[in-house]
Amino acid sequence: MGNLCSPPAKRPVPQFPEGMSREDMMKEVFKYTDDDKSGGISLKEYKQLGQKLDDPATNAIMADVFDQADKAGWFSQKDGVLTLEEFTEFNLASGKSLDDAAFRKQASMWLQLAKAR
Repeated sequence: MGNLCSPPAKRPVPQFPEGMSREDMMKEVFKYTDDDKSGGISLKEYKQLGQKLDDPATNAIMADVFDQADKAGWFSQKDGVLTLEEFTEFNLASGKSLDDAAFRKQASMWLQLAKAR
């Protein structure tokens, strides 16, 4: 039955399969982060990808990153919503220095966080 005093065993995060493109991983993460299926991710939805949601410093960083990813159009201001294109473009650029295994691990963690909330 197990020792009731010992901490629960950590389950490994399911990984995206090797060979899956980074773009496809981002599409999958986006799909599960877009809770209301509006086709865009709000700041509230985006914050699901953070691990310490009750930490003010983490929330501030998440808001700053969200703002960087949200692009203004040629004749428009930022709209406060990340499109699939903005989300993918930003994460591919910010993860450019990661090797495929590290990128897959990061994307898999985001997917797990998005599915859990």
